[in-house]
Amino acid sequence: MRKTLIGMMLSLAFGGAAMASDYIVVSSTDPAIQRGQAYDAGAKVPLGAGKTVTLMRASGEVTTLKGGPSGATIPGAKLAAADTARFDTLRALVEPPPQGRTFGARRGGLCPALESLTTLDDIVHVAETSGCKTVARQALDAYLAKTGGAQPQN
Repeated sequence: MRKTLIGMMLSLAFGGAAMASDYIVVSSTDPAIQRGQAYDAGAKVPLGAGKTVTLMRASGEVTTLKGGPSGATIPGAKLAAADTARFDTLRALVEPPPQGRTFGARRGGLCPALESLTTLDDIVHVAETSGCKTVARQALDAYLAKTGGAQPQN
């Protein structure tokens, strides 16, 4: 009984915590690597020779890798205390938006002006609190263009 209880506690402690990845794909010239995919630091990416992938961390750091004969390895150390909620919000903004009608969408003057969202903190805050995902996506694309990240794939 005691072993079962200890096993359950360890399972909850390690399995219950959400594990965020370190990088989000913001653009790729390799069709096998889609915008919104997540990777850990140190991971091997099956990036074709001569192809590129642009990655972003939850901190806003943007990195571009070029593929070689054996792919590419994502640099950096694993984030010790990844902000899971922020990572998930950014990943949702980077992934293609849902198609068709979405219920509860904000309209008109309720969303802030795109030009006012100049920092990653502002973009994440608007996406998480106001429901202005379209404006937040546009602001993130502008942020990535300004910081060296490529424009989204079509």
